[in-house]
Amino acid sequence: MPVDLARPDYGFRPCPFWSWNDKLEPEELRRQVREMHAAGLGGFFMHARGGLRTRYLSDEWMDCVRASLDEAGKLGMRGWLYDENGWPSGFGGGLVNGLGVNYQQKYLVGKWIEAKDARREEHTIAFYAADGVTRFRDGVPADYTGAVLHCFYETNPYYVDNLDAAVVARFIEVTHEHYYRELPPELLKHLRGIFTDEPQLSRRGLLWSFVLEAEYRAAYGRDLLDELPLLFIDHADAPQVRVRF
Repeated sequence: MPVDLARPDYGFRPCPFWSWNDKLEPEELRRQVREMHAAGLGGFFMHARGGLRTRYLSDEWMDCVRASLDEAGKLGMRGWLYDENGWPSGFGGGLVNGLGVNYQQKYLVGKWIEAKDARREEHTIAFYAADGVTRFRDGVPADYTGAVLHCFYETNPYYVDNLDAAVVARFIEVTHEHYYRELPPELLKHLRGIFTDEPQLSRRGLLWSFVLEAEYRAAYGRDLLDELPLLFIDHADAPQVRVRF
């Protein structure tokens, strides 16, 4: 069917990111929806941004979403959700990463130190001898005098471990399923979809996750900790280990 370019269907019109960055009021949001309609826009993405003074995903937030979708439906417009309070998607405005280190993003670090300085700290994974073969699971023997590779993880408390399916499931529960529970069917029909903004695995280097050892063994039948130093040293077997990792 030909498209009337002078009066296109709302599915062919622009749908901007609508920044929610203040104290939200349902009637003011309805007014802005009408303004967008008058300007010829086809819909909008309800997008939490910096400056927001209404608690994200709260009852007040949901009242505002309901009002905006209701007004959109009256005007034949299309409503869309943006699934995060910030960027990148995945932390549920702090509801997911706030559950603790099991849910937070982790990075793998390998650092050469002298054996006398090796102390098992909270985030230690293992120590390795300088040959990259001998592994000291629970610390370095007192009679070992060489350099050791200390492998440990650091955390990013502001984001989540997207390698762990349980963490991603928690994000879906507190965000997508929350909207589904809170929005009645008569408003859901005006909701066209959800925008997810670049969920990430790493921006700082090698990732670590508490699920990696079991997943590595399930995939390759090998012990990841036995091969871990080959991520940091030159060795004939290092390329294969790095590909598997």
